[in-house]
Amino acid sequence: MSDKINEQLLNIMGSVDEEYIQEYIDAQTNTHKSRRTRMRFSVALAAAMVLLLGTISLAAAPVIGHFLANRANANHIVIQNFDDIESVYAVSIDDTQECNGVVGTLHNAVVEDHRILLHYTFDWSSLEEARDGSFHSYFLPWFFYIKEGNTVLCQSEYMEGLYVESYDIDDTKATYLYCIDLNDVEGQDLMGKELTVQLLYEQGGEGFTSTFTPTSCFTDRSWDIGKTYSFDEHKISLERIEESALYVTLFIDCSTIGHNEDDYRFVLSDELGNDYTAYPNRDDDIYGYWFIKPEKVGTQLTLKVIRSNMETDPYGAIIDDSYEVLYEIPIELKNS
Repeated sequence: MSDKINEQLLNIMGSVDEEYIQEYIDAQTNTHKSRRTRMRFSVALAAAMVLLLGTISLAAAPVIGHFLANRANANHIVIQNFDDIESVYAVSIDDTQECNGVVGTLHNAVVEDHRILLHYTFDWSSLEEARDGSFHSYFLPWFFYIKEGNTVLCQSEYMEGLYVESYDIDDTKATYLYCIDLNDVEGQDLMGKELTVQLLYEQGGEGFTSTFTPTSCFTDRSWDIGKTYSFDEHKISLERIEESALYVTLFIDCSTIGHNEDDYRFVLSDELGNDYTAYPNRDDDIYGYWFIKPEKVGTQLTLKVIRSNMETDPYGAIIDDSYEVLYEIPIELKNS
């Protein structure tokens, strides 16, 4: 993996511990031989938003933002958004188990139209290799399965396609929100059915297994937009927007912005001036760009085109995480 791609990875990873990022980079360059270091995090998440009525393109005055501040703020907002829906949609489970010296607790689960959120805490304080305060990604499971009876409804192996948010972390304990895609399964069809959640250390191996029966489903929303904007030689088509419990997804057709090799990227801004970094989902133009759902969904969002000034020192530490806003597309919203 090249230094440039490493920087871009750090740029879009979101609020993820540095240990995870480094293990991801090491795994991609085959510096670790353990199979467990192959894929710790998929590019963290984001999914959908609110009704667009009219949109107007405009040139923006240069504004400087900072990625690290975005990440810290986004993590706070994810927790707030989850706390807001937890009391209404979550199924309380509170199942605590131990495996390989790690204690895992599944607090609750939230079923959405097309995803399931799992709220887990892991405590590895009893492990000898953790007594110096170090963390290794192999403390935690890498294989996720959600089943109805013997039928696997959805899965994530090596955590591929699984979106992870940090809820609370200290030296020997961490709480995460895991978001797993249900693919072709409709969340509403799972109401009243007993589901089994397996988090395993290897395929068919040991791990944490719990059951729950959902009774409510968080309803996603989707709106077609179909508007195109011009920025210098770039054409930006905003096809549609989707909203889920924690994320906003913008489906943007633009061949020259937002890809790893491109000079420019996207961020999303809310009415409070908070910027949310874009997380490409596989093929960006087909599967969309994910953003943390803003803390305040008022009457307007803004899609920004930015140029990163990211710089690192010889040791890979970020010494400049600023970016310049080059162009803005206001998105007018109307809450239903």
